Amino acid sequence: VAAKHPNKKLGIMFPQIISIEEVKKARQYFDELKIHNMEFGVMIETPASVQIIEDICPEVDFVSMGTNDLTQYTLAVDRNNEDVQYLYNEMHPAIFSQIAQVIRVCKAKNVESSICGQAGSKPEMVEFLVKEGIDSISVNADAAFEISELINEIVERVGKDEVEEIVKVEE
Repeated sequence: VAAKHPNKKLGIMFPQIISIEEVKKARQYFDELKIHNMEFGVMIETPASVQIIEDICPEVDFVSMGTNDLTQYTLAVDRNNEDVQYLYNEMHPAIFSQIAQVIRVCKAKNVESSICGQAGSKPEMVEFLVKEGIDSISVNADAAFEISELINEIVERVGKDEVEEIVKVEE
């Protein structure tokens, strides 16, 4: 795909990271196949990957936080089990804390950070993410317009210059 579309940027992302050794091994495989328009990234969806984000950053071009799995593994709650579903909460303080830590480290190390999962469609989470300085937010298609309006409101409220310092604002 990257060779067929040399003017497009293509990212390859490895999931369920729990050790720096597996990141380095995946990077080895990636480097063997890499062409100029490819970037290497990992999913941050385990508490272990959050804890070693400082070690991960030098090895990657970008990270994407998977909030569904990160919430499930952090809270030890099976999101598909109806009996404990009421305990599953992407807005739990532990999730906010982990996301903030990842964004902060990525910003310091010049690594792009993004988020995917259901949480990116929740206004409270989006406000938090923009203020923390995330580079990209994936949202559910049915929430895209509402979330884009919310981001514009945050930019107006906080001030465009301040938000641009935190997050890349594309015109």
